[in-house]
Amino acid sequence: MGISNLLKGTEGICLVGEADCGKAAIQAARALRPDVMLLDIKLPDMSGIEVIRSLKSDPETSHVQVVILTVYDDIEIASEAIRAGAMGYILKDLSREELLNAIQAAHMGVPLVSDSVARKLVSTLFRTERLPGTPLDTEEGERTEEEQPGLTEREYEGLRLVAKGYSNKTVARELSISLSTVKTHLRHIFQKLGVEDRAQLIIKAIKEGII
Repeated sequence: MGISNLLKGTEGICLVGEADCGKAAIQAARALRPDVMLLDIKLPDMSGIEVIRSLKSDPETSHVQVVILTVYDDIEIASEAIRAGAMGYILKDLSREELLNAIQAAHMGVPLVSDSVARKLVSTLFRTERLPGTPLDTEEGERTEEEQPGLTEREYEGLRLVAKGYSNKTVARELSISLSTVKTHLRHIFQKLGVEDRAQLIIKAIKEGII
């Protein structure tokens, strides 16, 4: 069953249009002004990432929340899509309920990544300290405190460890600080980056080029 058939008749969701290529998707977004767009990575005429960049650079379509729906769980593609402005990156093997949850999350501005992709992102951070495509911000490849998005150096260190999947206790041990201090740092990080949980934190950090 196609995606459009899954969505038709769903309470709270109005399917306003469909497109068979990237250029048609961009034109449809300008004409129909959807709140959320489901988009594949591989399109006949251009990549889904190019579509996202086009939408986000146009004031008429920059509001559209894009959810990538694809078979590709490649973290380089996922990282690039998120940095380009995708609100979600989910795989096509998800259930109807999961798809609806992803659409609703995007509509509310809540980022969402499929579990398998999220695990790969965290696994890569464990091995490499930096995700594919992350720009080197200084000659040494690290951000200065002034260049970080309002984070102190200590908060930035905590963010890097949290993004790797470390527990609060492990972060405390690695940074030689108390557990209560870790919780305080996390609360400040969540507030400064406008996120509510660790999953959103990782996605926001990718978007900002922090990790």
